[in-house]
Amino acid sequence: MVIPLRGALAVLAVLALALAPRPLAAQQAGSPAGAAETIASSGSMLPAPPIVVLTSYPEPFAQAVAAAYLRTRPGEDLRFLHKSTHALIEHVTSERLPRADAVWTSSPIAIAELADAGLLERPARAGPEAAAGVRPSPPRLHAFAYSRIGIMWRPDLMRAKGLPPPADLGSLLAPDYAGLIAMSAPARSGTTLLFVELVLQSLGWDEGWAYLQQLAGNLATVTARSFGVPEGLGHGRFPVGIGVGFLARTQPTNGEPLAFVAAPGDVLLPAGVAALTNARNGQGARRFVAFLQGEEGQALLADPQVARIPLAEAREAAPFEERFDYLLASTRRDVVVALFDQLVTYQLDEHRRFWRRWREVEAGLADAGEATGETTGEAVGEARALLDQAYRRATGVPVRAFMAHDPALVRVFSPTAPERLENRAFRERLLESWHRETRERLAEAGALVEQAQRRLAAAVSPQAR
Repeated sequence: MVIPLRGALAVLAVLALALAPRPLAAQQAGSPAGAAETIASSGSMLPAPPIVVLTSYPEPFAQAVAAAYLRTRPGEDLRFLHKSTHALIEHVTSERLPRADAVWTSSPIAIAELADAGLLERPARAGPEAAAGVRPSPPRLHAFAYSRIGIMWRPDLMRAKGLPPPADLGSLLAPDYAGLIAMSAPARSGTTLLFVELVLQSLGWDEGWAYLQQLAGNLATVTARSFGVPEGLGHGRFPVGIGVGFLARTQPTNGEPLAFVAAPGDVLLPAGVAALTNARNGQGARRFVAFLQGEEGQALLADPQVARIPLAEAREAAPFEERFDYLLASTRRDVVVALFDQLVTYQLDEHRRFWRRWREVEAGLADAGEATGETTGEAVGEARALLDQAYRRATGVPVRAFMAHDPALVRVFSPTAPERLENRAFRERLLESWHRETRERLAEAGALVEQAQRRLAAAVSPQAR
């Protein structure tokens, strides 16, 4: 018997899908090995394509949601593609394979960029703002939950070190915290970029970078991903970290549960989910979005493994747009990411050495301030002036605030902009100059600290009294 070519192809497709390994989400949800929706194709019944969700969330969190989704939809094939926030944006905008049907991320910056590019479908859910004729911002429109960014810590480890718990951003700059704090880099973590932007927007561009460079002096490590911070806290590798609140609430530890305080400020930031306009399985993507934004998904947010702030609760808070300029953050994202690496990530050892010495001399100045005598007081004042000059030198930033969102500079660092040899060469020269300038600034600042130390030593010597 001769099998028609189209029929043979259909049979081969069914066999390939039957032999393919089942996705982890379906296995954990107890989905039967052969269960799947079917669609008609060339006169045969073929399994429906999987729902591919591109997400920046860690696997345990995604699987907890997948299990709840598949309990009432056992025939669906839900798969996750895990990437960092920045890789997620590039994957969608560059139309990389495998093609995703939906995006799911904690970053309102990512949602804003993809929406601005026309890559996100408008959700079917019509919230109270839409009903009132108000056009919500894309991060709010596509929100399924909210979160806070801030400081997390192990209370038992802090007590063992005799340290008070951190109360705000300023707490992390205390000398006693040297070598005890962990954070990720914004190049590797969308939530860390949110923290950096909150600092820059709340303190101002220059003061914000000054804070971040002082913080570098107390960092124990910069982790590869944002969830590396709560994992390290859980295993006791360091007592303090910076990250998103829900990771602190869901992280198991070998001691006390993690504590958390929102900083800077108590800002609720929307986490988003959206179907992509070029989705292959658009219906499946829309079902996943509707699940997270609907009653079933909102109830799931109370699960200890999920631990997110539901939409209804966030409506009682002030609009996040009043506290966080997501459009500014989106525009200058790649510039801020590059600056952080050159000023902080690649200069950790230099910052640690400088700020340790700077604080030692500052403490000596505080003690010498109690000394009396016109000559001593004058010398202490000179030492203080040198130390202040060292601070300004060490905390400088090579890019002015208005330059960070200038279209010409943004294009140079944008991974989605057409790559040209001149752009690439210019970018490399800029990065090299930022790195070199930062190292030179820290070396010059260190020399000023030593001058301040010598002036202070001369002021408090017996001969000067």
